[in-house]
Amino acid sequence: MAQIDALTTLAEMIVELVGALGEHATQPPLRLPMALRQDISPEGAARQTRQALDLPESEPIPHVIHTLERAGVPVAVADVDMPDARHDAFSVWGGDFHEQPLIVARPVNSWERTRWSIAHEAGHLILHRGTTGEVDEDAANRFANEFLFPADMLREEWPGAVTLTSLMPLKQRWKMSLAAIITHGKHLGLVEEHRAMGLFKQLSARRDPRTGVTWRIQEPGWADLEPERPRLLAVMAERGLEQRPTPDLFTTLTGGWAPDLMEQITSGLREAPAVVQEHAKTAQSSLPSNVVTLRRA
Repeated sequence: MAQIDALTTLAEMIVELVGALGEHATQPPLRLPMALRQDISPEGAARQTRQALDLPESEPIPHVIHTLERAGVPVAVADVDMPDARHDAFSVWGGDFHEQPLIVARPVNSWERTRWSIAHEAGHLILHRGTTGEVDEDAANRFANEFLFPADMLREEWPGAVTLTSLMPLKQRWKMSLAAIITHGKHLGLVEEHRAMGLFKQLSARRDPRTGVTWRIQEPGWADLEPERPRLLAVMAERGLEQRPTPDLFTTLTGGWAPDLMEQITSGLREAPAVVQEHAKTAQSSLPSNVVTLRRA
């Protein structure tokens, strides 16, 4: 299939770019849990991943993309066609020895969809490394739900009377869609099947008065936050080469990949904090231009 070939080529290009940047700046070491028991559940794998990344069970993940990037998983956002329109991201283990994880996401304008899709692909990387053919999408779904909202906390915060309104505070605190919270709650037995179906029907029936789009497609609060964007490649370029990431720079580093392909990558990057800081200080500071201060998100 042409779309699969195009995505494979894009992934190869980005993996090559990560390797080229790695010759100038150190990539964070990989911290994903790889030695999982064969019988481990997706929820168990998600809990181990939180532990490996030093994420407290009682706290939401502030920024999913940056958390994974700091754990050695580069993320790129590119406007690509997916074989299945329902999917917003894909992931691969690239490199000569399949040692380099990578997640590529489409630039959707929904912050909750972006966070969930990235978590879903992290699940594939951890649960399905080395798997050939079809992979278990439901397992990756369950991983994403548990990774974003640990079951113990969901049980503790689950409302007595389950309505879309009573679930909104959970959405706002844990930065997770109502649909995903309902699905997670149903899997844990916190809401009965018929009640969950009723809530989904309400999501499909209600509409945003401004856009006319149903809540099932565009939930309330969808524009409250900016969608997450990656910055690791920008940080590596700034820190290692003292340059802003541009298509021409990335093309040169990789030995000739087309600039229009590189444009897809650079346009999806969030500028490195050091670059933003440097630009703000240019008119006022006498510091040399190669002084770089990196900050966490």
